[in-house]
Amino acid sequence: MIIVFVNLLVFLVIIFHKNLHEPMYVMLCNMIVCDLIGSSAVMPRLLSDFFVDIRIISFEACFIQAFCIHMYTCGSQLILTVMAYDRYVAICNPLRYSTIMTPWTIVKLCSIAWGGAFIMVVVLLSITIRLPKCKSVVVHAYCFNGALFVLACGDYLVNNIYGLFITYFLTTLSLSAIAFTYTKILIACFFKSQSVSKSKAIHTCATHLTVYVVFETTLLFSIMALRFPNINPNATKAIGTLMITVPPFLNPMIYGINTKEIRNNVLKWLNNKLSPI
Repeated sequence: MIIVFVNLLVFLVIIFHKNLHEPMYVMLCNMIVCDLIGSSAVMPRLLSDFFVDIRIISFEACFIQAFCIHMYTCGSQLILTVMAYDRYVAICNPLRYSTIMTPWTIVKLCSIAWGGAFIMVVVLLSITIRLPKCKSVVVHAYCFNGALFVLACGDYLVNNIYGLFITYFLTTLSLSAIAFTYTKILIACFFKSQSVSKSKAIHTCATHLTVYVVFETTLLFSIMALRFPNINPNATKAIGTLMITVPPFLNPMIYGINTKEIRNNVLKWLNNKLSPI
């Protein structure tokens, strides 16, 4: 519930304050929606499992949960990549920023991120659902593609290869985009004149980079734990759960604390709600 509250708080503050209707904050709203898709797919189910001894989930519900989790992981990486491009334009081309990052450009970039994630996830799960099922026990804390295709009787080598391909492709794409844009940003900062707007953009870069590092670190540990599940099954489940809970909880906190505009509006809203009439 805390994860949902902090994400919705930042989301609504951005939506209802026109001074925050800028490309960076619009992309942050997309990131929040992505975080909510992942956390809401897992947390209610995990909480309900604490109160029952027999944990049963239908295949349809398991499939939906897997779809939401993969949309969260794929969508987050693509949205973070788009946000890196926004920071690159803001610092390296500040005079052309408003002409490059137009509302239509933002719509196209966000559509590419969501559309790309949706297509990859649909293909991923489509080649899994076609396999005949002969097992019914999911040993992980939640459902995802790997937990689904190991229930199959047939050969799931193609599923494994495609899943690894998506993982490496998105990680390489986002890491390359981050490396390229931030190298350009560092060059611009060292060799071009400084300004207030540039300092503000650099500050948001640090925030974006922190969010990216947190997400990629939890994702890396989660993948490693899932690839070696027999080392410590409980640790595997815990690490996998952290990937779905830690970034969605920390992202709005990081942006809320480090971004002055969001912080001031959040504090103003809370003050109005908590102050006596």
